[in-house]
Amino acid sequence: MATAPQLTEASTSQYAQTGALSNGIRVHYNEAGTGEPVIFLHGSGPGASSWSNFARNVGPFSEKYRAILMDQPGYNKTDTVVIEPNETRSQINGNAVVGMMDVLGLDKASFVGNSMGGATALNIAVDFPERVSKLVLMGSGSGGGANIFSQQPSEGIKVLNEVFDDPSVAGFRKLINIMLYDGSQVADEVLEQRYQATVGNMGHVEARAKSSNAQRDLSAQLPSITAPTLVIHGFNDRVVPFENSLKLLASIPTSRLVVFQHCGHWAQFEHAAEFNRLVLDFLANS
Repeated sequence: MATAPQLTEASTSQYAQTGALSNGIRVHYNEAGTGEPVIFLHGSGPGASSWSNFARNVGPFSEKYRAILMDQPGYNKTDTVVIEPNETRSQINGNAVVGMMDVLGLDKASFVGNSMGGATALNIAVDFPERVSKLVLMGSGSGGGANIFSQQPSEGIKVLNEVFDDPSVAGFRKLINIMLYDGSQVADEVLEQRYQATVGNMGHVEARAKSSNAQRDLSAQLPSITAPTLVIHGFNDRVVPFENSLKLLASIPTSRLVVFQHCGHWAQFEHAAEFNRLVLDFLANS
């Protein structure tokens, strides 16, 4: 019996030229599978991409869904952007996602967003609710409002900013050891690849330094979200406080929360098999 070809970043790579909604930027994404669309949105960090965030998930999801792993504006092979003072990154990202959906002819999709990608998904749910089927938010921004119990910026965000400002392989090792509960499972060659992806596209880094860091406060709008929402958090997350996911649970009336023990900021990576089973079941049965 013939086996299915192994998915690779190169074999799934695609581009979409978006329209006026997202200022006509060229978006890169990876695509595999057929069926209802599920759009995966990566977190921030130097050298980040949706393929690097979701390489352990795309195979199982592509067996049941049309899995689309989008690089958000200013990351990997999507166009560089500068966020102006009257803009927020989450809104720019959300507009770019919907612009890509328009090009691909997708009326609705489910969204799986990690960290910054979760904030992007929340913006889409507020601004374009008719485009959202279901939401999965992992270690996500909470949509604004002050944190009461956790320090801001977090330990992880401080190191992430350090590596953006002065990228090095040693810096990436320090960052991955904070991102993950057990950073030793990431080989040095993977960190070298992430370093090369950063210094090979310094335009993204320079644009980030020029960009506004304003945050949009969605606190008042979160209760209006009606899409079924699964919130996932690593109990040992040192990047985004657990408090954020509790705020989402309290604010979104259709939400539920699952916490992974022995897990940092990347539940989809550190607990890939369990994550895949959990989310696939949620998408199929919620």
